[in-house]
Amino acid sequence: MKITQLINQPFMHSDIAKRFSDRLFVQAMLDFELAIIEVREYHSLIPAGILQQTKEALAIDLFDIDDIEAQTYLGGNAAIPFIAQAKALLPQEIKPYFHQTVTSQDVIDTAMMMMLKPALKRINDDLLDVLQACAILIESHRTTPMAGRTLLQQALPITFGVKASQWAASLIAVMQNLTQLEHSGFYLQWGGPVGVSNEENEHHELPQQVATLLGLSLPLLPWHTNRQPIHALASGLDACAGAMENIVEDIALMCQSELGELAEPAIEGMGGSSSMPHKRNPVLCALIKTATLRMHGHLSVISNTTAQPFERALGQWHASWMPLMEGVALVAGAADYLKTLLQGLQVYPERMAANLDLNSDAYLVEPLKRHFLDRQERIYPLIEQASQQAHREHKGFVQTFFEITTELLVDDSDNDSNELAILLSPLTYCGAADRQCQLTLRAIETIISNSLSINR
Repeated sequence: MKITQLINQPFMHSDIAKRFSDRLFVQAMLDFELAIIEVREYHSLIPAGILQQTKEALAIDLFDIDDIEAQTYLGGNAAIPFIAQAKALLPQEIKPYFHQTVTSQDVIDTAMMMMLKPALKRINDDLLDVLQACAILIESHRTTPMAGRTLLQQALPITFGVKASQWAASLIAVMQNLTQLEHSGFYLQWGGPVGVSNEENEHHELPQQVATLLGLSLPLLPWHTNRQPIHALASGLDACAGAMENIVEDIALMCQSELGELAEPAIEGMGGSSSMPHKRNPVLCALIKTATLRMHGHLSVISNTTAQPFERALGQWHASWMPLMEGVALVAGAADYLKTLLQGLQVYPERMAANLDLNSDAYLVEPLKRHFLDRQERIYPLIEQASQQAHREHKGFVQTFFEITTELLVDDSDNDSNELAILLSPLTYCGAADRQCQLTLRAIETIISNSLSINR
């Protein structure tokens, strides 16, 4: 609705939203009808020349899009006034050949599939760019230590590289399905009034030919009330939304003033506050989060419309249109924003290290005690003192420990100092983080390589 554009549009991909216009939807319905005429004429099921005459009579500029919109409520879908207008524009002698063996649901469903398929390709292309941005972050920060956090509290050290690896892994988990949907999940709908198709059409394999002309897949049977194709698309989009939401949850929290470990890209005019000019709000995270939350709601609607009675549903079919179309535009917007976010993400390793050190006694006290086992009477009390003092003064534990024990450690041998440095390094406690980074980088490389070979 135009009245809500300022509220609705910022969360969608602007190009996709434009491609979902009423005019282009009418064009998609027309292209489907013309494809049917083309294959029926090719097999001499209708007189020669009908296709050319129909194309000449039904140029898109001749349709009154506003009138189709105004008349849609009378039949419950846009195909009915579209077909009425088309027949009114056609010469009398060729009117009977337009919309043969087709029903309005065939027109609506097929037109939607035609519009949605390029949009999903755009999403998949942007997700490849997101993975490449993740790969750069992973490679750059494989050994950048930071606090791992569980239940929103600091736990053991991890690296920022492995955090970015987890972001990439969540996307990798959904991209295979989205790629498959792009190539084979958009189906022709052509079943006629009650879905049993037309014997003449089937004899000449016309559905396969129309599907090929339109770049769609051929279903096993018409799917008027078998809404699994729609549910599969919505589920794939929602899984992608969840993966993107997971990423921006982390980033937004790490951008907090109290942590300051990350910052969104410095984009002129973005992130400001209307009343607090000092603020730098994580607006890209907010846009992505909003889009993904709305996609979750859209999946709920579509899930509730999957079971449909008899050969044409009352309300369930109609209720799925907007959630699916809007859901694609929202996920496309989120993917585009996420690409911008990760490509320009600002990382502050020194803040990560400082925040990690605030609670490093949680994992360092016991290893330190084992290291100084031969000097436990002198060192153990100082370790405990350093831990308490660091928390009391909001200082780093390692710094406090060295300040307290400087005199006792001055006689340590070089070998002992090297061992102590290893002991105090957060990377010593990061487990298989580096190996996980390498595994993720190889997985990203494989996905990008496979994508390039498919698109050649």
